[in-house]
Amino acid sequence: MADFAGMSSQSFALAQARDTMRASAAWSPTHLDRSKSEKEQLYEVAKEFESIFLAEFLKQARQGELAEGMFSSEAGKTFQGMLDVEVARSSSTGISLGLAEAIVTQLGAGLSDQVK
Repeated sequence: MADFAGMSSQSFALAQARDTMRASAAWSPTHLDRSKSEKEQLYEVAKEFESIFLAEFLKQARQGELAEGMFSSEAGKTFQGMLDVEVARSSSTGISLGLAEAIVTQLGAGLSDQVK
């Protein structure tokens, strides 16, 4: 879980949404599906990393000088943080940035394609 002391409300909302996403996806090494090959497991983890990366990218983009708009209230910032996480999650399952594939190519060279 994230340490929420000293965070801005937007950072708090993003960290809280990220923790919720991890918990809802049962994001832990012990949850890996043993009926899948090592490369398939690596790809699943790489896609999750890609979605977290995209969420962080969106968070940083929102902090830009021109980012102020209709979500400038505290409630709006909380909503925006959760929206960014959901956009990142749904984008990583549909359109690929290519990051997951690059991770699998780089780290999966010695992994087996067969189920253990």
